[in-house]
Amino acid sequence: MSRMRRYFALHPRAVDLLLIAIFAVPNLIFRAFVTPEWAGFAVIVIGAVVLLWRRSRPWVTLVALTLLTMASTLVVGDSGGIDLGVAFALYAVVTLRGPRSGWIGFAVATFGTSLAFMLWGVPQPAQVSAPPGAYAGRAGLMVVNSVGVLVMLLVAMAIGVSVRNRREQLQRLIDQANQYRLERDQREQLATADERARIAREMHDVVAHSLSVMVALADGARASVTKAPERSEEALGELSRTGRAALADMRRILGVLRAEGGTGAEMEPQPGAPALEDLLARFRAAGLDVRFSHTGPPLPADAGIQLTVYRIVQEGLTNVLRHAPGASMIVVTVLRSAGALTLSVQNDRPPATTESGAGSGKGLIGMRERAATYGGTVEAGPDGAGGWRLRATLFFDEESTSSDREESSE
Repeated sequence: MSRMRRYFALHPRAVDLLLIAIFAVPNLIFRAFVTPEWAGFAVIVIGAVVLLWRRSRPWVTLVALTLLTMASTLVVGDSGGIDLGVAFALYAVVTLRGPRSGWIGFAVATFGTSLAFMLWGVPQPAQVSAPPGAYAGRAGLMVVNSVGVLVMLLVAMAIGVSVRNRREQLQRLIDQANQYRLERDQREQLATADERARIAREMHDVVAHSLSVMVALADGARASVTKAPERSEEALGELSRTGRAALADMRRILGVLRAEGGTGAEMEPQPGAPALEDLLARFRAAGLDVRFSHTGPPLPADAGIQLTVYRIVQEGLTNVLRHAPGASMIVVTVLRSAGALTLSVQNDRPPATTESGAGSGKGLIGMRERAATYGGTVEAGPDGAGGWRLRATLFFDEESTSSDREESSE
């Protein structure tokens, strides 16, 4: 049954031909054996041809078949079975144009066929041979015929409304599924874009920091290769370690970019809580005189906060190394208070001979985006004494971080 239904759904013309056969064959047989009149045969053939347009022009088909029923009643004395075609056309009007149009078509068809029966209807042989008293004269006979047509049209209306409602419900379900699929795709695209932007910040931090340190180490090694070979060797060793670390970070980040369709955990290139002391030691090896001050309890156990602190301090020191490498004093301070962290990277005025180029501003944008994740802010600008100061504030839930610390200690 489902295969046949699928076939008819894919071949609507086959349904039309089947309906035309159901309409024409019984009527032609009845006409041939009961009232063999050429006018009756012609009306049936014309009705069958008109039914071919029930899908494309349902209203025209309904009106034409109603008029054909009236003409058949006028010429032959009966509907010639055209009222069945009227029911098929009414069904098409309901399913294709809606119940409101269907009720209007029902009224038009009922009025037309009933009027034709009352004015021109002639009792058929089967009705004439009925027992006396079966019909109360010609008028009663025509009323019976009109009621039969009325019932047939009501059945067509009921089936049409039911099919129309089922199709609309199915279409609503399809639209909802499509909308859900569209929203899901949009959410995935937004999540992917957000993750790519975060990874781009990671790449900027890694590349800018590593290249700046490597350039400073290479310059230092070249300057001391003849005067202090041992310091040159230390600088070259630190240069190699920095390059390898940068290469490992880049492989990790690029590996995340290649992992299409992975889970959220796979899309997050998060190093384990990095130590600020190692970062400061790397910049000291590059020639910066970095001083560090930490006030208050240790950093929260949350790895995301630690990474944000690490990247902001890294970006601040990278900017000092790039734009003010001759600064005699660089101070990094971390202040933890109740539910807040305040970071500061400050350097004094570099020598006048120091060359510094204008940056792209992407590092500052990345720092602000990181700080915004924790409801914080980042400010950067002159400190009023000729130097430069970077200040960032992060906020966090003190209770959740303390509970995390207790769980990790257990």
